[in-house]
Amino acid sequence: MKAMEQQRRSEKFFKDFGIYSIGILGTRIITFLMVPVYTYFIEKPSDYGYYDLCLNVCMLLIPIATLQMREAALRFLLNNDKEQQRQQIVTFIYKTLLGNLLLMSLLAALATTFTHIGYLWHTFALLLSMSVYDVSCQVARGLGRNDIYVQCNIINAMLIGLLSVVFLVVFNSGIEGIFGANIISRALALLYMEIRLHICSRYFCFKIPTKDVARHILRYALPLIPATLCWLITTLSDRFFIRYFISLEMNGIYAVAIRFTMILHTMVLIFYQAWQETAITQYHSKDRDQFFSKIFNYYVFALSALLITFAFVVKMNYGWLVDHQYYEGGKFIYLMGTMIALSALSSSYFELAYQCAKETKRTILATVLTMLINISLNFVLAPRLGVYGIIITNLVSYSFLSIYRYFDTKRYFNLHIYNNSLFLIPIVLTGGFMYSLETTWVVDALVLMVLLGAIATALPAQLRTWIIAKTGDFLKR
Repeated sequence: MKAMEQQRRSEKFFKDFGIYSIGILGTRIITFLMVPVYTYFIEKPSDYGYYDLCLNVCMLLIPIATLQMREAALRFLLNNDKEQQRQQIVTFIYKTLLGNLLLMSLLAALATTFTHIGYLWHTFALLLSMSVYDVSCQVARGLGRNDIYVQCNIINAMLIGLLSVVFLVVFNSGIEGIFGANIISRALALLYMEIRLHICSRYFCFKIPTKDVARHILRYALPLIPATLCWLITTLSDRFFIRYFISLEMNGIYAVAIRFTMILHTMVLIFYQAWQETAITQYHSKDRDQFFSKIFNYYVFALSALLITFAFVVKMNYGWLVDHQYYEGGKFIYLMGTMIALSALSSSYFELAYQCAKETKRTILATVLTMLINISLNFVLAPRLGVYGIIITNLVSYSFLSIYRYFDTKRYFNLHIYNNSLFLIPIVLTGGFMYSLETTWVVDALVLMVLLGAIATALPAQLRTWIIAKTGDFLKR
């Protein structure tokens, strides 16, 4: 019976992983393919750099704009089959979201009377569309409609790609076209979601009393605002330091280079969303520590293999993927990928412990300390080392956060790190050294195969057996 239960939850996890893979990979591939379009049809890296700054401002403001209702939507709707409670939760979330967005629009209008900010209303419209879309997507997930969630992401990405081409290539509208493509696409994806799920007509009503759920939702969501803000400042402030200490042109080059890390970040996001549901539902299982440890160690192996594969494949193809003005960004790819991997351990694994236990207030201290370390080091290293100073700062910050949360989350579960996992450290370091050398694509391909072979040799026996079995099943088909 125990073995059947373990198999059932593992199959559920990999099923969710497959569903999210379809949606997220599809959207990220389309987004990735837009990078050459942006670099060829936006002539100045400084223009793209400014759009990237506006986009990062939106990312920084989303926790405030949504009051973290997107996280609360999933946590409180997941596995909740009571229709009345669902209506209360959805109504409270949307009433809170709409009221807050109205207040922010008034503040934006007030700001225009005192100063001129380039593309202010473009940026606010993008923030509005991102906020409503993100919250609605999490509502769909919480209602158990992962299929609609995936479909909306694909529709949104396809529309962004199509409209970006139309606005940039046909109408030559520059970064205004990118703003328009992102805003219109999310609006149409939301329309599709409403047609399929009837969220507003079925679950939302101003007259529904929400007092019973309001206190619990706010207690869960509000501590996430400062924590998420500090986290976003840590992850996004590098653009502003590059702009201030280096140049807006380098910010454009850096922004294009970091777009390539979306390949790695995509896999992290897929894991996070699949593991989020599994971790929450399995948090009270009897063999939780064993199950969580196995997933953690397997995740570390997957991250290492993806990092090395991603970096060397991009290195071998970077020259023809971007315009010559952006070539310099290629030398940062491996270190950027390592940043994503370290960030993934702290955010997509350890952070879920606080969500499972509904003790989100414990996320604040670690993220504040990480932000302070990040900002302090950036002020010291960015003027002296340039982009490398920014990257070193991020590596130190994410390492600190991962170590801190590893020990802090022991109150929720105890992880056992396999000895095999420790062999990954010298493999990843060797990969970074070999990436930094100027070699031919043949040498890079050989290095890639050797490093992946080393990772395969270090695989835990159970994971190796599972991979061989699944590969055999796939080949038989």
